[in-house]
Amino acid sequence: MSNPYVLVLYYSRNGATEKMAMQIARGIESVSCIEARVRTVPPVSANNEQSIAAVPNEGAMYCSDEDLKDCAGLALGSPTRFGNMAAPLKYFLDGTSSLWMSGALSGKPASVFTSTGSMHGGQETTLLSMMIP
Repeated sequence: MSNPYVLVLYYSRNGATEKMAMQIARGIESVSCIEARVRTVPPVSANNEQSIAAVPNEGAMYCSDEDLKDCAGLALGSPTRFGNMAAPLKYFLDGTSSLWMSGALSGKPASVFTSTGSMHGGQETTLLSMMIP
């Protein structure tokens, strides 16, 4: 049986949130008997006909429901988008309703993190929007 892991799940368009995720994973890995599993989510396409490759060309793998269900804890990250989490992360979370309804995520410790390009970009409300689910 493998060690328990903290899922570091993020979306990053320009790399800042990804860098934060890597630092969080580094901190997790510094603790014995726990691993960091870094995952991302695919971008949301404006074209409903377009499909995304099952495995990204670079960076972290896409998150699966199993990654989320089996984690011992969760660190959720997103860039700030008008005081909200980015649409791709929200879209992914919206698709995990069966996990929420079954109670598979109940009682897991969680944290949230965000990045933004401005000093007053809505970071606080972004973090609040990420804590709701």
